[in-house]
Amino acid sequence: MSTPRVVFAAAVVATAWTTVATGLLAVGAARAEAAWLKPGPGTGYAAALKLQTPGQPIVDSAKCNSSNGGPSATLHWSYPVAALPPGFELLTATSAGGPVSTAGTTTTTSATIPLPGNNKVYVSVRATAGPWKGTRSVEVAAC
Repeated sequence: MSTPRVVFAAAVVATAWTTVATGLLAVGAARAEAAWLKPGPGTGYAAALKLQTPGQPIVDSAKCNSSNGGPSATLHWSYPVAALPPGFELLTATSAGGPVSTAGTTTTTSATIPLPGNNKVYVSVRATAGPWKGTRSVEVAAC
């Protein structure tokens, strides 16, 4: 290999390594924050806060028959302001304590949801954050 080619190859390699080193330094300068639950040396761990259970829903109005658009209920509930999650899932059941179906989602503490059929219907709410779901609230009869 000729001398100019060796010099060119060395310059390319040096530039590549400089780019890698600069990139590593830039990445190394990034800040990551975490809250550790164990003081001192040794193994540590982090934990997320539990989603709070919403307050018992209050039914503001309910339409329990299938006329004029079908059965629906408007309700609201409370949730600690400091711990407000990104969303809530509204659930219905046709028997107290029975299996639930998702009737809707919202990012506020009130909603109007469709109700199944002309049956007795119970509603409850749970907090959600991405794929995580909190504990269901106490259920109340909507119809």
